[in-house]
Amino acid sequence: MPLLDDTLSIPTQRLLLRPLRHPDAAPLFALFSHWPVIRYLSSPPWPYTLGDAEWFVNAAMTHAPELGEEVRAITLDDALIGLIGVRQREANALQRGAGPNIGYWIGEPFWGRGFMSETVHAFVQHIFKLSDTDAIYSGAFAENVASLRVQEKAGFVRDGETTLYSRPRGGDFPHVNTVLTRTTFEQQQQTP
Repeated sequence: MPLLDDTLSIPTQRLLLRPLRHPDAAPLFALFSHWPVIRYLSSPPWPYTLGDAEWFVNAAMTHAPELGEEVRAITLDDALIGLIGVRQREANALQRGAGPNIGYWIGEPFWGRGFMSETVHAFVQHIFKLSDTDAIYSGAFAENVASLRVQEKAGFVRDGETTLYSRPRGGDFPHVNTVLTRTTFEQQQQTP
């Protein structure tokens, strides 16, 4: 069952989270093919090519099963500045619960301006609104302090640590799992 409505964009105060379009491949490549951005992710190839970006955009637009996630472009004044996605996580011995699992990145020129915190808040609000899930999962490599801080500001709490393979770095690295429950999120919405 899809976690996002393909026809809907998600507005935030300054941004618009919208479905990917074919012209997004070039700006995606320009922002994503930098080591400071890609080093903290688990699955993309390195070096990252324009062909990789074109494949990703096409897979997202056609819901290719091998992609395994639903994606939104993060846009500022209609320019792509990053991506956020959600996939269904299955329960296993290392990760306690099953449910939506979000991941994201933003281009380096847009770091430190609160865009990712704004995006994650709107995205989890949208998922909770459209689904009956009791929890949303995320996480980050342990040294990715900025991403863990974004999750903390959204209400995610630590839910254990594991190691996770990083394809760009070619090895296993410490990873912090996080979870945000519907109850916690709703309580946050009621707090001024």
